[in-house]
Amino acid sequence: MRRTGVPRRAIGAVLLATGVVAGCAAHGAREPVIGASAAAYSGAAAARMGGQPVRVAVADGSAGGEACAGGGWRLVEPSGRVLAAGSDCGGVRVSGEGRRVRIVVPGGGVTVAERATIRPDHPDSAVRWAGRRYRGEVELVAGGRGLTVVNRVGLEDYLRGVLPLEIGGRDPRDRAAVEAQAVAARSYAASRMAANASRAFDLVATTADQVYGGRDVERPETDAAVRSTYGLVLTFADAIASTPYHADGGAVTAAPDEVFWRQAPSPYLRPVDDRAPDGRCWCDVRGRAPWERRFTASDLAMLLDRSVAQGGERTAASGAIRDVRVAGRGPSGRVTRLEIETDGGRVLLRGNDIRYALRTRGEILPSTAFELTVEMRGGAVAAIGIRGTGAGHGVGMSQWGAIGRARAGQDARTILAAYYPGTRLAPLQ
Repeated sequence: MRRTGVPRRAIGAVLLATGVVAGCAAHGAREPVIGASAAAYSGAAAARMGGQPVRVAVADGSAGGEACAGGGWRLVEPSGRVLAAGSDCGGVRVSGEGRRVRIVVPGGGVTVAERATIRPDHPDSAVRWAGRRYRGEVELVAGGRGLTVVNRVGLEDYLRGVLPLEIGGRDPRDRAAVEAQAVAARSYAASRMAANASRAFDLVATTADQVYGGRDVERPETDAAVRSTYGLVLTFADAIASTPYHADGGAVTAAPDEVFWRQAPSPYLRPVDDRAPDGRCWCDVRGRAPWERRFTASDLAMLLDRSVAQGGERTAASGAIRDVRVAGRGPSGRVTRLEIETDGGRVLLRGNDIRYALRTRGEILPSTAFELTVEMRGGAVAAIGIRGTGAGHGVGMSQWGAIGRARAGQDARTILAAYYPGTRLAPLQ
């Protein structure tokens, strides 16, 4: 999350030094207007529409793939030395050999480098990697597990590849929700850029950060939301706010400690009552219904070992499962601790780890907002039933709640203030 005019690795310091944040939050200056920011997308700014570059790992541990860029490209070392060049996508193959990048160019030429960058000759051209197109350039770094493929792309262009996969294409009624999503996604990315300055990349292109699909997924309606919120982020106490979000938070969103995230407490990330004046949940526009899961004793036995890798605590768990119980709930009512007692010991699952441990055909549990029933047979657990609501970790903005609020007439500023209380809008400069 990030940038224009600020060296990428100094975003937080520049905000403080220039008073961009303090000017809005501390001195009561008017916040920027969403929509007016679209003007920054025109004229000279259009040439650098992407803004400050963000580094997105689109693959980590890759065996290799085809790399090129339409309309001409160069493969260069960090020193600037050109390793290969071409006029079209003729099929450069790249793979990792230990700590080196092996590059095979059309015609059989082979070269090796510690790292290399695919750079298009024309700013509007897309780099192709593994069948997907990306704006900006792509850096290839070899490591023990294979190639790390990093797309260096302007922040605004990055968001164009995020919004369609995070909130999707929406109808005009949902415009304010999509604008709120743009600000939240930009703020999240900018906060990761500041935190990961010493790493090889700022974010990954999956749900571990934000799902990113590059140029191929861009849509006009989500591009419009990026333009109308150009460069705007949420701030709190003279810093860019880290703004997680989720699909459906139900009646009350969650606090970070309910999912056991390892992060300092953030006053703007706290449980939010997400009910409309008539008592219904704003997220009800989803047409939401309770979901159900059932796990037999044999299912649970296979899940016990997996739970350890996912962060569960256990003491020599083995033998028959004697009990499964909810051992704790958070302020939002979500399950924070789930205990499984066996003949040999105990497994304790906490927060979001519960969702990853209780998988069904590879799909994690939708949320930790659930009720538990236990079926006993002969003094042992035969099966458990889980009936829950919502989707996602529950912290920060509820995307379906934002859509419900937008359809009721709330603007993006109001939506963001509801889910991130105490934050302010500020431009990155």
